[in-house]
Amino acid sequence: MPSAMSESAHTSHSTLHNDTHTTFPSSATTATDVPGSPPRKLRVAVVGSGLAGLTVAHLLSSLHAENGQGEQGIEVELFEKAHKLGMDAASLSVTCPCQKCAQESGRGQGDPDHEHVEGRMDVPMRSFFPEYYPNLVRLYRSIGVKFHDADNTLSCFDVTFGSPSASSSPTNRPMDVNIEDPYLSSRSYKVSSDHTITLPDLPPLSLLNPYPFGRRLLGYYRIARDYVKMLAVSKEFMTQGRMMEIGKPASEWGNGRQVSLREFLVSGGYSNDFSAFFVPLFACVCTCSFERMMDYPACVVLEYVARCMPFGRMQFVTSGVQEVTENLSKNIGTIHYNTMVEKIIESKEGEGYPIVLVDSFGVRREYDHVVFATQANQAAATLAGQMSSTKLLPKPFVTSRDKDYDASNFGRMEDHDQTDPVTPRNPVLDTVGDSHPFFQQIKTLAKFPYERTQVVCHTDTSFLPKDPGAWRLLNIAKAVHADILASPHMSDDEPEEEDGILLAGSGSDKEERPGLVNRKHKRSVRATSPSVSSSASSRRNSSSSDRSSIFSSSSYTTASQSHNSAMATHIMNNTASSLGSTTKFLQTTNPIFQPRPDTVISSAWFERAVVNPESMKAVDELNELMDQQAERVLSSSSSFSSSSSSSSPSEDNAQMSDRVWFVGSYAYPGIPLLEGCVVSAVQVMERIMGSERGHALAPSTRASQGSFLKRDEPMRERRRRRDEEISGGRDKDEEDNSASALYFRTSWKDTLEDERIWQEQEKIQAVKLGGSVEVNNKKSSSVGAWTDNVYVEVAWMLLLYLAAIVQWWMVFVIESVGFDGSRWAMA
Repeated sequence: MPSAMSESAHTSHSTLHNDTHTTFPSSATTATDVPGSPPRKLRVAVVGSGLAGLTVAHLLSSLHAENGQGEQGIEVELFEKAHKLGMDAASLSVTCPCQKCAQESGRGQGDPDHEHVEGRMDVPMRSFFPEYYPNLVRLYRSIGVKFHDADNTLSCFDVTFGSPSASSSPTNRPMDVNIEDPYLSSRSYKVSSDHTITLPDLPPLSLLNPYPFGRRLLGYYRIARDYVKMLAVSKEFMTQGRMMEIGKPASEWGNGRQVSLREFLVSGGYSNDFSAFFVPLFACVCTCSFERMMDYPACVVLEYVARCMPFGRMQFVTSGVQEVTENLSKNIGTIHYNTMVEKIIESKEGEGYPIVLVDSFGVRREYDHVVFATQANQAAATLAGQMSSTKLLPKPFVTSRDKDYDASNFGRMEDHDQTDPVTPRNPVLDTVGDSHPFFQQIKTLAKFPYERTQVVCHTDTSFLPKDPGAWRLLNIAKAVHADILASPHMSDDEPEEEDGILLAGSGSDKEERPGLVNRKHKRSVRATSPSVSSSASSRRNSSSSDRSSIFSSSSYTTASQSHNSAMATHIMNNTASSLGSTTKFLQTTNPIFQPRPDTVISSAWFERAVVNPESMKAVDELNELMDQQAERVLSSSSSFSSSSSSSSPSEDNAQMSDRVWFVGSYAYPGIPLLEGCVVSAVQVMERIMGSERGHALAPSTRASQGSFLKRDEPMRERRRRRDEEISGGRDKDEEDNSASALYFRTSWKDTLEDERIWQEQEKIQAVKLGGSVEVNNKKSSSVGAWTDNVYVEVAWMLLLYLAAIVQWWMVFVIESVGFDGSRWAMA
């Protein structure tokens, strides 16, 4: 059941009214500036309490006036539509099934053989690689959140589906599901104090039938060959700052076209064996269907490969994200729970603040700035005034213990539609014209596509391979008929049915393409939900005009319950020891079939931003838009402070729309992950700081050296110098300086520099405390073994792989004669 700890943690600074919303008196009467007096405190509203919202609210609340010498300079109010902070809203504490706990809670007879557990499950799973998340790591370190690494073990297998059964009861699945043996599984091998290598498992060798062993060994050779080739290519392009040109012939460099991942794999001649491993793995990283995965620009995916592989180690927050939300929210002045923001309007003449926020209860509050930390589509709907059609607040998830739980309908997408009405499915486009104050923002936000995905927590071990010896930390499944490359020549006609599975296209006249997995099954399996079909139809019938095209590109598709997506099942016990080992607690993302209802603990639906060439350009547009807003606010505040002693909004040249900002994983280049939440929050904080010249905002001089803003000072200075260099050479330098171009040129260098600075700060801090100067220099928990020479790095990688292969072969020999070799490998 969900815990209420996050909400209760804020009772000291947030007063709940009828358990529905929080009301506070308007501060407009104190907003005017008296000549000669210090400027009044800024008021900022943050909408949404995911990681992006919590981070920007935490950072803004850490700023002080008078260049950090005075009191807190910004009054922050956070708005959350749910009853608890959004980052932890769907997480839950596991009910202990042991006999003592069952009797104490009145649940009758428990399990006398079950050990006591006090675990908690983060929903969705929050894993990260420090190499790709340097700012997230710095944030966690600054707020005292500890994290640990896990072995990068995985198991990949296929799922076949039979005909739907004649009868379907709440305890039976509607179709016959068969889990095949893994076609690839892996274990980790420690080759030094700093490095762990993951290698695939080999089946035992049978001299009577050596074909399976030989076929598997040949497949692993192809995977290893293509893996090394991809690593060498991606690292070389990254270190040369040409990541956006990867996959294109030299004659096309600089033309702005982005090669898709599909183009890269096909034109690069990557084998079927490699694609069957690589594509489902990254479809799980990006939490999307194969169709959406193949639309990803290759540079976005391969930059992740270059930074995280081969030495990266997956990390997890030791105590769960509940600690993250509690620590980030400690200094936030006011949190409004159960409050949905409906619209943003301009303040009336005579009010002290330029922008007004109206919530779902009709309460008006005035602010200097509003930061949207929601999804792009939700922010667009709010700005368009299209959130007022509903007064309902969503449930964070549905559990089998809810009184309105219906096992016979469990897992259908309609369940989520009924409980989460926050994003309008058919926006009233006529209300958004060129004269709308937020037209440009809405037009840009509408270019970010989303895909819906389901996350189910359960105990149904039929989602794992049949042999428990093949269970791994991450277990990835796909339908055996899946078209992994989502071939573009497949038709979007009405699907036909074959062997109980809905298929799209006839497949009789489809040409074979190199790199296509399962060539004898060339027909693509599509999502079959009504909403997906209607969204595809709406895309075909959409108008080409600017106003009509708003929201059309932000179509909704569904990865869950689609046979053309990867299903990832994470064994939670492997990363949370508090869950014990008696019962395997599982979390499945994008289930392609549903678990038995009696094993379900909870189910949640999410919308995940995905990347395509249009959304990459939208990131650049959004950042340019906010940079221009900051310049206008700065210009307006400067002229206002020097020529007027009144703070009436009518005398402020900055528009009301210039005071609305956007943060989130979608608002930053790269794969939309937690790192984007943190960096976009830092960027908006700096824009607000820089635009409010009259307030002289800065990190508090009394803040500890371990605080995020103190740790960020060297990086902030580096970003300032870079901006000055770009600004100074903008007219004569034709180099692309968009947000995406800068990211691919400099982010990996910034990661190295950030880690170096952190190590130096740790040494200095240790000396000041009189302790040992030793710090944790393990590369596996920082940034890997990077050098400026990609060939040196690849050579070092191959040397370590040779050491791992010695252990790998030893394990193979031991297991081939019937003994357990797991103690030689960290499975």
